[in-house]
Formats: sequence, structure tokens, C-alpha cells
Amino acid sequence: MSASKLRVLITGAAGRVGRSLCDDLRGRYDLRTLDRRPVPDDPGALMGDIRDLEFMKRALAGVDVLVHLAAEPYPFAAWIDDLVQPNIVGAQRTFQAAQEAGVRRIVYASSCHTVLGYSWDKTVGVDATPCPATIYGVSKHFGEVLGRYYHDRHKLEFIAIRIGAFVPNDSPAIRKPGECRRLWLSPRDGTALFQAAIEKPGIGYAVVFGTSITDFEFLSLREAREVLGYVPLDGVTKL
Repeated sequence: MSASKLRVLITGAAGRVGRSLCDDLRGRYDLRTLDRRPVPDDPGALMGDIRDLEFMKRALAGVDVLVHLAAEPYPFAAWIDDLVQPNIVGAQRTFQAAQEAGVRRIVYASSCHTVLGYSWDKTVGVDATPCPATIYGVSKHFGEVLGRYYHDRHKLEFIAIRIGAFVPNDSPAIRKPGECRRLWLSPRDGTALFQAAIEKPGIGYAVVFGTSITDFEFLSLREAREVLGYVPLDGVTKL
């Protein structure tokens, strides 16, 4: 199937990553968007709760690829008050709806927070044991394991992108030493990475890190390069 005919649904489309992806990908696919609040520049966006299984099955009817961004994104959010419903219950209901609706592939927005408990002086590979420094990181790793279940038991293709620090090129945070500079993923490289995850054939289950070119490759891009053919174009030294 050509890219222009792929039917893609993006959840969490009103969020920071979602808005950027929608702006870049709207003309490339038969794109649907979904959020619990209005999606800018998309009067046809679906509004609803990802925990509502029947709503999600209707939203995913006829969709080829689900890009699941919807989640509580705050790294220091509380488990019971903030994370359990969107990141645990919402992810399971969304994946279940995708399976029942006949979706072929899920591209899941995971997070670098799954491994930020490691020391910063060595490169961390995707095959390293998850080592989250926050309970938010635990919730994102849950989505990866959940995707493994739906791949193994229901044959859904699944790609988790452990997103780094997704900020625009003019952000002051990436011009000074610190975590953001070491984890930076530019909007342009983010689009390229998600586009590859949507379109690359022959992927069963995969987890990749997503950053641009950093001073030191703390998060290994080997799997992103080898599995998705990802080549970042932006780098902190080019700013």
C-alpha cells in the first residue's frame, strides 16, 4: 500500500509531539486525529476518552496504523492520581481496540525515561534492562510490554519509539550543558522517525531510541538506524 493511501490515526494529536507530527504528515496519509480536547487546525478531529473501548473501536475502524501518543507526559506525575488511567488503562483499551478493529501496526510513543536511571557516562542500548528513574518511566515501559503481548498473541506489528527531549531547534535548553542537550530530538528528526516507523515493511516487534545527533550518544541509535533506516539530520553542534 502506498504511503498516500495509508489510513493513520494519531491519538494525543493536540499535544506537543502530536501537533508537530500532524502538521508534517497530514498531506502524506489519510490522516485521522484524536484527543480529549480540540486539535488545532483540524475541525474533523475526534474527541473522546481513550479508556472508552467502544469509542476507540469506532475511531480505529478501517485504520492501518495507530500512532499512540496519548498519555500523561509529566515525568514527575503521581501514579494513582495521574498515570494509571491514561498510561495504563488507556493504553490497554487502545491496544485492545486496535486489535479488535483490525489495525495492522501500532507505533507507540515510549520515552527515554525508561532508562534514565543509568549513569550518563556510558551508551545505553535498547537491549539494556529498563532502569527508570521515575514512576512515569515505569508507566511507559508498561506500554512496551503490553505491545509485546499484542504482537505475540494477536500478531499486531508494534514499534515503540523511546522519545528523547522533543523541543524546537530554537530552545535555549539545548544550547547549554544538561540533560536536554544529551537527549534532544528535533521536530524534523521526530517526523522522519515516526514516518519510518509507520511505513517500514517487515517489522514484527521493535523498540528504538529517538534522538537527533548529540555530543555523546547516551541513547544508542543503532536499532533506529538498522531497523528503520533512520538518519538524523539535526545535531546540537549544528545549532
